[in-house]
Amino acid sequence: MAVKAYILVDITTGVKTQEILDELNSIAGVKTAEAVSGPHDIVVVVETADLKGLGNLVLSRVRTITGVTKTITCCCVQ
Repeated sequence: MAVKAYILVDITTGVKTQEILDELNSIAGVKTAEAVSGPHDIVVVVETADLKGLGNLVLSRVRTITGVTKTITCCCVQ
């Protein structure tokens, strides 16, 4: 069963947001990544085959991007 989630991303001050967005948008499973206003810097919409795939995407791809300081993953339930 496919898993859809929103990943709230915080980035460090001084990094180029567009470079991070470009890298996020190049990841398989990322549907969109956009800079936003508010308490977080970027919102990423992802879809993976299963929960394990989501975990791998977040831990191995998103959190390893230089400039990403924190993520919060919100899985869709409906």
